Amino acid sequence: MNKFSKILTIAMVLTISAVLTNVIFVAAADVGTAEASPIKNIQGLLTILKKIVVLMYQAFFIVAIGAVILAAFTYLTGGDDPEKIKSATHKIIYAAIAIAIALVSVGANVIIKDLIG
Repeated sequence: MNKFSKILTIAMVLTISAVLTNVIFVAAADVGTAEASPIKNIQGLLTILKKIVVLMYQAFFIVAIGAVILAAFTYLTGGDDPEKIKSATHKIIYAAIAIAIALVSVGANVIIKDLIG
């Protein structure tokens, strides 16, 4: 991995970390304190589960976008090197898996809600 790739990877990791940290703090602020717990009935529990699923959904899409950008960069800098092209192809596959997991997590939310409610 050359110097530019390392810098790009570090920048992407820091950006994703900053976004996820912000999302987690906002979600934690929405939950409230122990005496104002939103879990008073099954609907409150479903609300918390929905927030967790949405956070996972967003995290997987952020990772997938990062993998696609990194794969595109690898394709662009790969030239005639078949090893770099193979690496970029694997990154695209991993991004597709992340997107599939994110879509399943949203589908699981709907299925659980239908079963319980």
